[in-house]
This record gives sequence, structure tokens and C-alpha cells, in this order.
Amino acid sequence: MSYDEHSLPKSLKFLLTVILSQGILTPTKALSQVNFPLVSNLKKTNTHHIIGEPPSLDEIYSVHQLKDVSPDDWAYDALSNLVQKYRCVAGFADGNFRGLQPISRDGFASILSNCLIHISRTIDQNILLKEDLLVIERLQEEFALELQNQSLKLNLLDNRIAFLEHHQFAPTTIVTGSVDFNLVKPEGSDKAALPGKQPSAKLSDAVTFSARSILKWDTSFTGQDKLRILLQQGVVSDYGRGVTGTDMTLLAGSTNTNRRLKVSTLYYQFPIGKSAIFAIAPSADFPTRVFPALNPVYAISNFGGESPIYSYASGSGAVLYYNISQELSWGVSYLTSTAANPREGIFNGQHTVLTQLTFTPTQRLGLAFTYGHYYAPTPLTSVNVTGSKGSLYGEYPFGAITPTASDDFGLQFTYKFTDKFIGGGWLSYFNATAVGSPAVSNVQGNQGSTAEIWSWALTSSLMDWGKLGSQLSFIFGMPPKVIRNDIATRVDLNTALHFELSYKYPINDNIFIIPGFMYIINPEHNAANPAIGIAIIRTTFVF
Repeated sequence: MSYDEHSLPKSLKFLLTVILSQGILTPTKALSQVNFPLVSNLKKTNTHHIIGEPPSLDEIYSVHQLKDVSPDDWAYDALSNLVQKYRCVAGFADGNFRGLQPISRDGFASILSNCLIHISRTIDQNILLKEDLLVIERLQEEFALELQNQSLKLNLLDNRIAFLEHHQFAPTTIVTGSVDFNLVKPEGSDKAALPGKQPSAKLSDAVTFSARSILKWDTSFTGQDKLRILLQQGVVSDYGRGVTGTDMTLLAGSTNTNRRLKVSTLYYQFPIGKSAIFAIAPSADFPTRVFPALNPVYAISNFGGESPIYSYASGSGAVLYYNISQELSWGVSYLTSTAANPREGIFNGQHTVLTQLTFTPTQRLGLAFTYGHYYAPTPLTSVNVTGSKGSLYGEYPFGAITPTASDDFGLQFTYKFTDKFIGGGWLSYFNATAVGSPAVSNVQGNQGSTAEIWSWALTSSLMDWGKLGSQLSFIFGMPPKVIRNDIATRVDLNTALHFELSYKYPINDNIFIIPGFMYIINPEHNAANPAIGIAIIRTTFVF
């Protein structure tokens, strides 16, 4: 039996309006498309679609058959009427109604269709009571405005979706960014002096306030590749040798773009087969964007960010990383800071070759063995031997403009003690050689002189301490130190130690407060120097 929508009783138009307002059926074919089975057939067809796999449903004859429905439930009377008068409510096979379980639009259409069919049959058999018709008419009048508002909201939502699809930046590009506000204060009495000398300059304790902004564009053309463009702007003091007398106090994230927006990173990364990743970088990239550095901490210092063996590898070039197995991976990189210089180019200027074998035998333990070869015709104008992480002699063992090469080895590790506590560390060794005469740097020495430089650190990170998403980080180590040099006047006589503590606290998903403090004992590996500290409060906005 079927009805044309114009011949329906007024009492049924409310139910039809509900169907149309939800977009389930079109007006002209509304009832002709209602072909859903009766409640008694639901167990066979499973047309009552609940989110997830639809369970079987059983017809019920009394609301008391439902185990999870009691007389004090707010929907008890409504369910009782639907069961007793119209028989268009079903229960699950276990005898429950599950009134709080979400229902899909299909499920809603199925139940509503069954009720319509039962009501239609009761009308045809003159069973539908007059008071029921009055209730339905009253509901239709009371909810007419709400139904109209819902229809209007759906139309507005459709328009907004269409606008976003038409005006989106690009379907393959994600743009993110961050802004750092830095409040920094040095602690100490004197600037650091070189080994064998006494400090003679006072350390300024002025408080500074600075900012840095980063805009990152990640584009994918195949879903597996990535083109990254990173723009950076800011004037943030590095708090290095010019301020404290030593680069051991360098801050992470320091930059000076003269308040102009500059491209700081540009690389393209794509897979080779199922096991390898290849990246080509025209501008200022680092191998640890592909190589795992195995450092679990958030560092406020340049020294604490990663092993010094990675720090001199930057600039233009390429990186390849290959997963040999689930536990073993291998990578190699070639990077130069003079690629754009027509006099030196990619191969004749400063460059580094870095290769790493990474071993992760368990989900808790990670080990990496790294070898690097470094060369710079003038370290002062490019990248120095230890990436500005150690003493002056560790950075320029034979002078700032003496052509220098180095063969270097690094061992990095990390261990996950618990889900929230992770430890790590590194040991680095540099064997540097004077490729040119140290005399060009006004240093008394011979071409071919060699020097040995060591560095180590222990790190730890405690996650979710105080608040979910927080990170408490601790770093203790020795910045790069020259322990032997054929040029005896450029040996570090004492030992500097680096202590660092920082706490990354999330205000919400987009704002972080990071207080931190680093403390250097015997800076420049000179026991005559008083300790120097740097305190920072960084506020990071992520968008």
C-alpha cells in the first residue's frame, strides 16, 4: 500500500517533513522510495545501521522486555507508546535497547520508515486514535520553526564547504608556523678568556627581549614525497663568543636576518622503492632531517641539541637513507656551505661527507655509529670543525683561516626506561689535520699538524610531568675539547662542564612556555674563568 504525498493526512506531514529536512529522501519520490522492511524483518536484513558492525535486532511487544530501560528513564513513556501502539521499536538480541548508542542517518531512515508504514496501516484500518492525530499535529506545529532552522543551517554549511573548497590554498600543501619570544639574562662576573690567560672583561648582565618567526611550507605531489620551504625572520642574539667570551653558551634558535624574511631551508625528499629515502637540498639543510640523531631532549643550547659530529654538516647537497632491515638502517650525506660561490662551488669549497649506521634491536634501545669527513679552506667564513659547540681551539685547532680537514667518529644512543622517561647521550672524536700552513692565521705551526678533539654528553627527558604534553629535559656533558695538538699552544688545559635544565610547558595545543637555564663550569676549558650561566624564558606560539 502506498500514498501520494499530497493525499497524506495532515498528521503524517510532520514525519515526512523530518525525512525531507534531514536530506534522506527527495520530495517528489519520498514515500515511493520507502521500501524498508517492517520491524519483524529487521533480524533478517540488519537494516538498522548502528555505527560499527550492525548486530541482529528482535521485535519486542512490551517495553519491559528491554533490560536497560526502566520507568525512571526520560524516554520511557515515548518508547512504551511506540511499542504498544505502533510496534515500530526493536531491541538487540541481548535484550537491550542501547538508547545512548549513536545511530547513522540510514538507521534513522529505517526506523522512521517502519513507523510510517505502521501508522499508515492503522489509518487504513481506522485504528489510529484521534488523540494521537492531535498530538502529531501539535508536534508538527511546535517543531516547524526548528525544522526550518535546521534546513537553513544545512544550506549554510554546504555553502561554507563549497567556499573552502574553492578558496583553499592548495590541496597538496600544508602551511604551519611558529613565533618565539625570548627573554634572556646572562649570569656571571667575567667573560671567558682563552686557556692560560686570565679573564679581563666584565660580563654584561643586561636582560634582552627578542623574537623569531618561522613559516613552513610542506608540499606533496605523490603523497609520499615532500617539498619543504622554510622561511625565517628575526634578530635573536646567539649569546656566543661576542657576548660571553665563549661559544659554549650559544643558544639554540638564534638567528639574525636583519628583520627580513629569508629562506633558511629548502629541500625535496622522495622515496626510492619501499626502503630508501633520498633528499636533495639547495639551501641550508642538515642530515638529521633524515638521519635519527637519537637525542630525546628539548635543548635551549646549541651544544645540547645534537652531537657535534652533525653540526658541521649543513648547507646544500643530498642525503640518502636506506632501511636495510627492521632493526638496521644506513645513511650517507654530502653537504657544502659554498655551493653558490662560483670560485669554490660544490666540491672545491667547504664540504662534509657523513655516513651513519643505525641499530634499533628493540623498541626501547637505539644505537648509531657515525663517520664524517670535513674540509674547509677558510673555516672562519664557512663552518668550523666542531660546529661552534666547543672552545676556540676546538673550533679552529690550527687557526681561523687555515685550510683544515678532519676525520671524525661518533657514537649516539637512546634508551626508553619507561613510556615517559627516556635517556640518551653521545661520544664524539675528531682527528683534525692542517691542510695548509697555520702561518696564514698567524699561528706558529707546520702544515700537516694534527689535533685530537673529544666531546661527550648524557641526556634525559621526562614526558608529561605536571601536565600532558610537557617535557622536562636535562643535559650534562663536556663541550668539544682539544686534548692533543702538534701546536702545543692550542691545547685546552682544563675541562669545561655543561649543565642544562629546561621545562617545556603547554598552555594549550598552540602556546608553550619554556623556562630554561644552562650553567658552564670552566668555560673555554680554562679553570681561571668563573662559571657563566644563561637563563631564558621562551614563549612559543604554534599555528
